[in-house]
Amino acid sequence: MSIRRTDGSKPAVLSTSNTTAAQPKAAAKSANVAAARVKDGFGPAAKTTDLARAEQSLQSLPAPVGRLSLESKEAQAAIQTAVAHLTPAPKASTQGLRGGVQYPAFVPKNVERDELGMTHVRLDRQHEGVKVYGEQVVAHLGKDGKVSTVTGDQTTIPAGLGVQKPALSNAQALEIAQKDFGVKPDRQPHSERIIYKDASGEYHSAYRVEVANVNGEEDPRRMHYFIDANSGEVYEKFNSIDGFKKCPCATHGGVGETAAAQGKPASAAASPDVKVSSTKKVPIPDQGTITSKVKVGADVTVDKLKLSLDIAHSFKGDLSVTLTSPSGKSAVVHNRTGGSADNVKGDFDLSAFAGEKAKGEWTLTVKDNAKKDTGTLNRWDLTITPKATTPTPTDPTTPSTGKADDTSLYSGKVDLSTKKNADGTYSLEDSTRGKGVATYDARNQEEASGQTQIKDDNDIWGEATDPQRNQAAVDAHYGAAMTYDFMKNILGRDSIDGKGEKLVSYIHVSENYVNAYWDGEKMSYGDGDGVDSGPLTALDIAGHEISHGLTERTAGLIYRGESGGLNEAISDIMGAGVEWYASTKNPAVKFNWTVGEAAWTPTNGDPNDGLRYMDDPTKDGYSIDHYKNYPKQTEVHGSSGIANNAFYLLANGGKNRTSQIEVKDGIGMDKGLKIYYRALAHYMTPSTTFAQARQATINAATDLYGADSAEVKKVKESWTAVGVN
Repeated sequence: MSIRRTDGSKPAVLSTSNTTAAQPKAAAKSANVAAARVKDGFGPAAKTTDLARAEQSLQSLPAPVGRLSLESKEAQAAIQTAVAHLTPAPKASTQGLRGGVQYPAFVPKNVERDELGMTHVRLDRQHEGVKVYGEQVVAHLGKDGKVSTVTGDQTTIPAGLGVQKPALSNAQALEIAQKDFGVKPDRQPHSERIIYKDASGEYHSAYRVEVANVNGEEDPRRMHYFIDANSGEVYEKFNSIDGFKKCPCATHGGVGETAAAQGKPASAAASPDVKVSSTKKVPIPDQGTITSKVKVGADVTVDKLKLSLDIAHSFKGDLSVTLTSPSGKSAVVHNRTGGSADNVKGDFDLSAFAGEKAKGEWTLTVKDNAKKDTGTLNRWDLTITPKATTPTPTDPTTPSTGKADDTSLYSGKVDLSTKKNADGTYSLEDSTRGKGVATYDARNQEEASGQTQIKDDNDIWGEATDPQRNQAAVDAHYGAAMTYDFMKNILGRDSIDGKGEKLVSYIHVSENYVNAYWDGEKMSYGDGDGVDSGPLTALDIAGHEISHGLTERTAGLIYRGESGGLNEAISDIMGAGVEWYASTKNPAVKFNWTVGEAAWTPTNGDPNDGLRYMDDPTKDGYSIDHYKNYPKQTEVHGSSGIANNAFYLLANGGKNRTSQIEVKDGIGMDKGLKIYYRALAHYMTPSTTFAQARQATINAATDLYGADSAEVKKVKESWTAVGVN
């Protein structure tokens, strides 16, 4: 989606340093240079008093995790460090000058501190005082407060594009866009002066004009026009509102069949394999014994266990190798076989541990039983397939707010958090999650607005005696609540903005409306027509559309080209994540890799009849699953199959239909989702390509699990399988 806003108050104006990172203090300010303005505690030191001395002896609290206020001391310090580090592009001394003033090359957009102690400073790029559309830089600061890496584009922009006065005014640019738009907009049009980069990489002085007609439209539009500031030529236009009906893949049925299409959730996703490794090299002394230990954190029961060994030794017949479980049970892996052959390498089936609890410390013992030969334990890995049980995500801690006595259309019995009103009735307004989750009735009006409450007399929703129109409200409210909980408990984020943003949904939009969409502020759900769909309030649809808001408030992936395909894929991935998360809490929710099947089919839930298929994107007859086919399919829903399948292979394992490359043993939903979220929130920018997304997910996996981890390896393998290198 397009960049919508800069969070927080008006950002500090920071002058661009002309020094290197090693000399941030050397830049002097001239009289005509815009000085850095920093608030809250960076002024002259106060006079030292007894109280001040006492305060100086106190240890400061650690910076909070999440999005920081741009006016806070922590954010301002991080911004200063980031800007001082950024090396100016060639000839930058002439680029920032406009009217005799050196304008900053970057304007702070947001600052986030993560659970690893890293701080990420996201900066919008500008040139000669004019915003450069779609270009950002993200500086990544380590625990020590120093910049470790930088993500983003710093391509040289020709001097003069910002200084030159446009021949057209904002009003004239608006007129050109509105003439093309064709109908009266239902929101105030917006125009801004920008520097625009075309498909060939050339920069232009331009206007971006936004014109919208959303309410009650079968195909809601928020159009973005890019207009030459001098000639009035329209370089490009696109619609940044997603909608389920708008997808050309939205046809009933498909071609081919897969396990997910047959309603068989992949076992690795439902019960993901647990993998642990030890990569520390341990010398094996002559006639000596060594032990190596790994810890399993997952509280699962072993169904199958595979040990992968890499031991370098010049006489394998000397060695005996034993694996011991946390309970003390042991199994001999290798017992002095092989004679004078070298090395002990390969995979060993140790299903003798079936029924053992996996959680705890596993010990590998290697003993050299004879003289003269030595070796090294290079690494060993355990892959544990749990017994089939309802999967549990990593330590979600949100307690149930009551009993599941509310009846939904698509998710069985659920538990809704509501508000008791003064008249004794209850409404779908939840104050227990962030700044709130609220569901209102659009009253079948074209415009979803107001706060018409949906009420119930006894707080048991969806009873046979309740109004039929309340049923879709149960699913919409549940979907928003599960999306909030998923982001909080799995991604570690407080709603879509990281600050508890209220999630507002409207049901009963228009009449027989086959669509659902996020408009930048709220969710709108149609009731469907009973032919193509029922009410569009299924869990993965809610998670998909609300996640467009997550993308808007993080990387801001532009909704066209490769970044648009990634935007759609991120929403499909997070929507699947919401469905998976809810399935671990609610046995009536069935997780699979089909998008929107519960609502898209009037029979509710036929997995052969969805909108898209993440395990086999080509099944819909429209989407692609491999980058070599991208030139043939650049529409954002169709190209989303590339990243969708990469995620499926990462989390689940499997084979890409086009390349026939197989990724064995996926890492599971929990880890896969954490990696893709971190990549989105901290390493992607508005113009990220598929190749850059590959690197972003590698960076994220490296942060979370280490550069040499199995997770990083699987990230690379999954992108390679879909042709992105």
